[in-house]
Amino acid sequence: MASRRRTRLRSGLAAVLLATLAPLGVVATATPASAAECEIGKTQYFPGASPVLQRLGIGQAWTLARGRGVKVAVVDSGVNDDNAHFPDGVVLPGVSFVAGDPDPTGRTDVLGHGTAVAGIIAARALPEKRSGLIGAAPEVQILPVRVFTRDTDLQPGDTGLTGSNIARGIRWAVENGADVVNVSLSAPSTNISLGEIKSALALAERRNVVVVASSGDSDGTSRTEQRFPAAGRGVIGVAATNVQGVVDDYSVHGEHVDVAAPGSNILVAFHANGDCQTGEVALTSWAAPFVSALAAQLKQRFPEESAAQIGYRIASTAQRPVAGQRDDRQGWGAIRPYEALTATLDTRRPGPAAPGQEQVEAVASEPTGARAMEVSTDPLDPARREVLWWLIGGGGLAALALVLRPLVARARRD
Repeated sequence: MASRRRTRLRSGLAAVLLATLAPLGVVATATPASAAECEIGKTQYFPGASPVLQRLGIGQAWTLARGRGVKVAVVDSGVNDDNAHFPDGVVLPGVSFVAGDPDPTGRTDVLGHGTAVAGIIAARALPEKRSGLIGAAPEVQILPVRVFTRDTDLQPGDTGLTGSNIARGIRWAVENGADVVNVSLSAPSTNISLGEIKSALALAERRNVVVVASSGDSDGTSRTEQRFPAAGRGVIGVAATNVQGVVDDYSVHGEHVDVAAPGSNILVAFHANGDCQTGEVALTSWAAPFVSALAAQLKQRFPEESAAQIGYRIASTAQRPVAGQRDDRQGWGAIRPYEALTATLDTRRPGPAAPGQEQVEAVASEPTGARAMEVSTDPLDPARREVLWWLIGGGGLAALALVLRPLVARARRD
């Protein structure tokens, strides 16, 4: 379905592209780019396991959940289901809000942005192609919601990105079975359609649907403004960490940032042509889908939990220097999938307020000095536990013998 037009995406140019539609101020981040040129019509695969997934401990998280049975809506530029990482049944029939779209199911993508986002979430492994790309939740299904065709250099017939279409996309996803909605798009608080976006988010909250949104990418001048949907009620706003694991000034900072996730050097699905790797600039469009994938894993593992509880798990277990403090760059810190999947809903944990708990938020505002726990698994732990129980049991028997010995001796004398 993708256009055969040969388009070269060079590292350093596409990676820093931020397209803003001037009267609307709605932003999508760059199309994928890598040190090696990625070209529409030229299929290539990047070998080797993803270092980003390794740093996140995704392999460990997969032992608990891979997103089976969960639907993630991608409100974006569409999803190209001709990519080999999306075999039949992965990309469901969705919808297109692009006027005159010949494919009303959302499964075309001229820009490639939505396809890249979907790949981060749900790409299936292709070991026969020696591809290192696999989604962070590789058993979810993708519900494509196409809300624009291009974000720059509009041609006759193209549809630009608007706040109204973002709102329509979120609402449609919620009403059509999405468990999680990913929005790697952002609009300022001055957007003329802000009321529509908030109304769609209120519907998601009532229907218990998790909404994840990028915090926005800075154009070099606006680094602290609130961006929507990330700033909306109940939404998980995501900033991007760079190769050093730090949120830099490419991410918009503010109260709407809840957590951070990797945003640079990401393997993504590229149009209908295999893989591509994004550049070193950390972009929030690529960070948000890692959080959506984690939300999908949590939905599988804890199907009875509310969207608010899912969000609390993600934020409260994130890694940060001081357990009880957040900041406007990284929110509550960098996500830790395995920790989120194994943590208890402890309302006393220093950090964000648990759903319905205000006192914890007040406690969390005071510096605790606590360091975030590192996720680790001891392979000898079961054996050590067994030995410990034998020692406890043996010690108990020895103590019992000492107590009974004089009684038995007395009984014999009698």
